Amino acid sequence: MRMTLGLLATAASLACAGARAQAPAAPPATSSDAPADAATSTIVVTAKALGKGEARANSVVSIETIQDQPAGLDPLKLVARVPGLQVGSSDSLTGSFSMRLSMRGLNKEQIGVSIDGIPNGSTLSNGGTMPNRLLDPSNLFWIEVSQTAGDIGTPSNQALGGFIEFKTRDPARQAGALAELSAGSYDYQRQFVRYDTGDIGFGTRAFFSASHNYVETWPGEHSGRSRRDHFDLKTLTEFAGGHKLRWTASYNNMADNDYDALALRAASTFKAVFEKNPNTDALTDAWTGNPAIDQNNRRTRGIASRELFTHLNASIKLGDTTRLELKPYLHRQEGEGNFYVPYKQLPVDGQLYSAVPPGGRPVATVQECYANQYARTASGALIPTSAVVFPAGVTAASLAAAGCPAAARFQMNPQASWGAREATARLGIYYTRRHGALGELQWRLGERHAMRAGGWVEKIERTKGRNWYLATDPKAGPDFEASALYSTTQDRQYASTTTMAYLQDKISLLDEAAELDLGLTAQRFSETYRSPVEFNGQRALAVSSGVLPKVAALYRFNDDLEVFASASKNFSALPDSVFEGTAAVGSKKGVEPETSVNVDAGLRWSRGPHGASFQVYSIDYRNRISIQNGNPDGDIFGRDATTSFLNQGGIRSKGFEVTGRTQWGPWTLYANYAFNDAYYVEDTAFEGIRKGDPVLGAARHNAFVELALKPSDATRVTLNAKHVGKAAGTYHEYSSGGVTYAREYLPAYTLVGLSAKWKLPRAWSGPLKQAELSFNVDNLTDKRYLGGVGMELTTSNPLTSGRYFLGGPRTFFVTLRAEI
Repeated sequence: MRMTLGLLATAASLACAGARAQAPAAPPATSSDAPADAATSTIVVTAKALGKGEARANSVVSIETIQDQPAGLDPLKLVARVPGLQVGSSDSLTGSFSMRLSMRGLNKEQIGVSIDGIPNGSTLSNGGTMPNRLLDPSNLFWIEVSQTAGDIGTPSNQALGGFIEFKTRDPARQAGALAELSAGSYDYQRQFVRYDTGDIGFGTRAFFSASHNYVETWPGEHSGRSRRDHFDLKTLTEFAGGHKLRWTASYNNMADNDYDALALRAASTFKAVFEKNPNTDALTDAWTGNPAIDQNNRRTRGIASRELFTHLNASIKLGDTTRLELKPYLHRQEGEGNFYVPYKQLPVDGQLYSAVPPGGRPVATVQECYANQYARTASGALIPTSAVVFPAGVTAASLAAAGCPAAARFQMNPQASWGAREATARLGIYYTRRHGALGELQWRLGERHAMRAGGWVEKIERTKGRNWYLATDPKAGPDFEASALYSTTQDRQYASTTTMAYLQDKISLLDEAAELDLGLTAQRFSETYRSPVEFNGQRALAVSSGVLPKVAALYRFNDDLEVFASASKNFSALPDSVFEGTAAVGSKKGVEPETSVNVDAGLRWSRGPHGASFQVYSIDYRNRISIQNGNPDGDIFGRDATTSFLNQGGIRSKGFEVTGRTQWGPWTLYANYAFNDAYYVEDTAFEGIRKGDPVLGAARHNAFVELALKPSDATRVTLNAKHVGKAAGTYHEYSSGGVTYAREYLPAYTLVGLSAKWKLPRAWSGPLKQAELSFNVDNLTDKRYLGGVGMELTTSNPLTSGRYFLGGPRTFFVTLRAEI
């Protein structure tokens, strides 16, 4: 393990020093609204961590907690301490492809995410956007997690089982510059700087921040790289009369060599097996020049993305009890997913781009491992044969060893005339343009009714392509030239529109001891899809949610004790998969959008810095869209596989969560436990699911405990542990190679973390002000474990052969934060 130590200076100014907690009744609006008194801060943090004052399951991760974590940590990993959430990836900081998130049994594609109230969009790693690309963790002010379906009006096309809102800080009222400098294991490096202008006139203040992150992958020789450059600009103008205008712009440029999946059981013949070697995913580090081996080189796997995200928030006061909020936004992303294969994927017509004519079929493709391997016509087309003909001395086994088993389908030229070995850089091309607006009117009716009415509209244009480039010299490396493009096998073009409207009446009853929330939401989603090289024409669909009721109630017995209950119906737009595939032309017919009914109830108690909560829940996820594959072994590029989609059953999830927080003297203890029973409610024979099978990757038992010691204002030491129980990795027993295996379970694991913070004496820090040195160790005991299920990587028939991602090893971080 390599470890580099460095310095860091965090731009934490007023927002970081004075924003240690949130207002008791609601999350804070600005970074200067929070109380500075330590005792008051502790009380408020306790109340919000338990969700006090909310009529539904809710938790807040405070700025104090955020700043205790390693600098640059992926924002999604910050919510691992929230009851009901399960987070994992293959390293301690990030992991776009390997990132797994589960909330009460539902995954990250079924959980809504927003940044400052603006929808994040899809959280797919390839073609979607993870939240860490739209914000810098050092500018986070708080994170609000609703383990149910979120507040009324939360903008999302996928929030079936919860909602996560990331709130960034406002510019500070006083001018100042801050910085962070971090270093750690696997050559981790991070530099961050932020400058606050203070008041520059006309009620306006602003900040600008920039950061650079770099870390290497941990297995083998650390040949993979993850790099991220991020820039944020935010302005706030406060007008006379109570009006406010915020403008935010972010730019992110990242490139990432991620981790590959592996199997669990020692009997597996997959390239990497956890029980055989839990220290590797079997990707290679050294370049051999043999494409059959180098297709597993870590340098050939990864994604890159450039994103611009900008939005306005205009808050207009229309009277003493009326306010209008408008939030237009724009998000643009372009990126690539990299892959390397030991063959040339040739269209049989010899054309680079072959659009399907009306009434026609897509052009088939074949694989060529060596130059001049196949017989060709005078026009250059390849000729497949009905029987396999081998040259002398060549066997099917030798072809498989060469990394090109499909070559056995076609007649070969004599072996003596074979040319040089060929390889291809395959790029997935992604482009997204999202733009939309949210609007909300808030007003009061009399003394009891707080009303909200609003809407959301969003338009998205997206492209997903697949381009094939011949490697320049497979013996030397995976490099290619843009001029080496020889085939495009996907050119998928989407255009979608989402509209939503909602109305809420929050009613105060019994002299404000009780609160009743009544809300209605309606949503409509429409999309068109074109893919000229896969089919001719255009496909289209439109689905509506109907009226979705949301009801919540809160009753306060006194200042210390309250009970709540909520119920909501939720809606998810149809995924892209119903458009795609080789037989998806009619698959959308009869497919209904997925929905869920979420119910929870709970009890909260807090007095001063002490508090506890208990909540129970039930999720009924309906109309689950399942894939039906008619020929799972077919060549998708040759168009001899067929897929269709059906609504088959769903998922039921029920359980309870217990949370407690207390402080005595310099000690603070926070702990929670979550029990989650999530299972499939219907047999789906093709996928191999049986009624009652546990949901993949969703552990029944999760617990978190953290003990902090603060012997003085200058020092804080924290020890925590996160336990994740065993979770199903396959649906049920399955057979492979004549052997029948029992259902696989990801083993339970417990991770221990240690952190310490120390404010440097002024005599030591020189020109630095409020200098603070922090030290973190993630996975202190260096536990080897599986961080999650790669469900999208399982075999298609049946979907029972589990693929998993390694969890991150022991990792050290050191950070210096200071005003400069």
